[in-house]
Amino acid sequence: MLLSTMRANLIAVAAALAAPPSLASPQDAGSSVLLKPGEEVVVPVAISERSLALGKPRLAKPGISPGPGEIAVAVVKHGLSPYADLIATEKTGMPVDFVATGLIGDIKIDEIRVCGRIDAPIQGRIASGSWRVSLNRFAVHSQGEECR
Repeated sequence: MLLSTMRANLIAVAAALAAPPSLASPQDAGSSVLLKPGEEVVVPVAISERSLALGKPRLAKPGISPGPGEIAVAVVKHGLSPYADLIATEKTGMPVDFVATGLIGDIKIDEIRVCGRIDAPIQGRIASGSWRVSLNRFAVHSQGEECR
């Protein structure tokens, strides 16, 4: 019974991975930035009137400090651990929140909300089995909003 359930799950995952991208598209998340575990990306952010616009992201060396108006995000794997650290450093005028979605193909396997801070790096954990991580749903942090 357990083997047949595992076999059915493996077949379902294989079928989803083999499907054309047009049939298995992820939820529309607006502007997004993609990176892989072990990479760091720097994203320029322009904030005006409590709205924001993302600039062109660029890969960076791990541990780099972002410049003014930028957010640096790294996904740091730890050996065979099932989780990786997601570390974000913001040098923006206002804190910026975003969602990090762990994906295998177009299948979402994990998702965390990252609440912006401009006074210290932010650290979260995301499933490290992801083939890529999508940073999406960027928004200016609302004053007084509790971060979960």
